[in-house]
Amino acid sequence: MKRILYIDIGRCSECLGCVETAPSVFRYNEQTGCMEVIDNIYYPEDLVREAIKNCPKDCIRWDENDD
Repeated sequence: MKRILYIDIGRCSECLGCVETAPSVFRYNEQTGCMEVIDNIYYPEDLVREAIKNCPKDCIRWDENDD
């Protein structure tokens, strides 16, 4: 099972806390006006865990994929 990092943009307040915590993982897309997960092969677990823990809207999570 593959884990995919996901931001629920419907809940996101765009506080940019995740970008401050993990700029190699998250970014704000000015064209779409939404937060994004940067497409990477590897995500540093400690930074992702910190971003998830500090997200005020609890909108960052790992989703499981059967690929």
